[in-house]
Amino acid sequence: MQLKNEIAIYKTILDLIDVGVHVIDENGKTILYNKKMIEIEGTDIEDILDKNILDVFQFYQGEDSTLLKVLHTKKPILNIQQMYFNNKGQEIKTVNNTFPIFNENTIVGAVEIVRDVTKLERMMNKNTLRETSSAHTHTFENLSDLFPQKVIETGKQMASNSSTILIIGESGTGQQILSECIHHEIYQAEKPIIFQNCSSLPESTIEQVLIDSMKLLENEKGGTLVIEDIYYLPSTSQLHFLNMITAERPYKIICTLGKDPIDLIGSGKLNKTLYYHLSELTIFIPPIRDRIDTLPSIIAFFLNKYNERFQLNVKKVSDECLESFSDYNWPGNIKEFEHVIKSSMKMLDNEDLLQYHHLPTYFRHRISHEHQFLIQKNPIKPFDEYIQEAEKYYIQKGLQYHGFNITKTAQALHMSRQNLQYRIRKYGIEKP
Repeated sequence: MQLKNEIAIYKTILDLIDVGVHVIDENGKTILYNKKMIEIEGTDIEDILDKNILDVFQFYQGEDSTLLKVLHTKKPILNIQQMYFNNKGQEIKTVNNTFPIFNENTIVGAVEIVRDVTKLERMMNKNTLRETSSAHTHTFENLSDLFPQKVIETGKQMASNSSTILIIGESGTGQQILSECIHHEIYQAEKPIIFQNCSSLPESTIEQVLIDSMKLLENEKGGTLVIEDIYYLPSTSQLHFLNMITAERPYKIICTLGKDPIDLIGSGKLNKTLYYHLSELTIFIPPIRDRIDTLPSIIAFFLNKYNERFQLNVKKVSDECLESFSDYNWPGNIKEFEHVIKSSMKMLDNEDLLQYHHLPTYFRHRISHEHQFLIQKNPIKPFDEYIQEAEKYYIQKGLQYHGFNITKTAQALHMSRQNLQYRIRKYGIEKP
């Protein structure tokens, strides 16, 4: 009983401190991971506990995990910045103090004390885009290869509407870029654009930060406020925010969601009334895995971008590269894709063809594992992807059976009209 109490005390203390704590055993598997670490790295505890670090995180070519370095060298590494990617393809920046753990002169693991540089940079530079907005070049015209045509057309149409726009898309699908395109369509970079990410702001100050941003845009007599991940707003703040956005204003508001709003409402993280108000103007950005046919245009976009930046002349990727890109699930979407292309092109000199061996080592390792899995098992799709396809098919059948009558279909499927309408928009279901 005393041991259980001590464990509970230690766990509570670790979860209350304002630094990340990550502990691995002698085999490199995670055995301790506190709440702050979950917040910093954007992972779920079940994704990392009792798993090897290299199965969860991706590191830049030529760089290793500081935890694994300490485990190998048995010497501490102090005040070192580390950049890497989580299992969702999101870039993480931290400053670490890492120490070996010994038991009677035998190394049994390593512990890392982590400060979140990613969050600090976001909070310190929260108005950077406001000062440099005239320099950005994200417009619908020069990004037409990055998004499906329907997303481009919908974005242009909604830019002319004074109501708040809601953008829904998985992490890395390009919500920020699309927001900039809409902003440019309205203001041609003559007014500021401010991004505020609700997940990176302290709960105690988040509402005041949004109010201050709105006042700033009122003083500028125009501009765009992009509020990212609005479900991180406290429930009371969500209601206050609803009252704010219903009033007339001289600026544009764009909100983003990285998760299914119906699931967020069901779990109590998103206010139902707020969502239904925002859903009047909704843009869905599909993940890469749902639009593999657009890969050639996405590849061409990033080849052009980094040809110019690195003074190269890469004309295309090899067939082996294209096949690998097509088979991969791209959990980090556009952001992860750009990182792979950028890292690959850094390996080139005067070649005009990007080949498989140019791809980052971690990426080749990952797709090799996925390929082996598909060989050993029957060729199957990821569970979430299969469920979405089945859901789309079933809703289509229901609509056809009831002559596309929303009310009757919703009743037959035992869901609300709003829920059904959301999924019709999400899957792009149209009446034949």
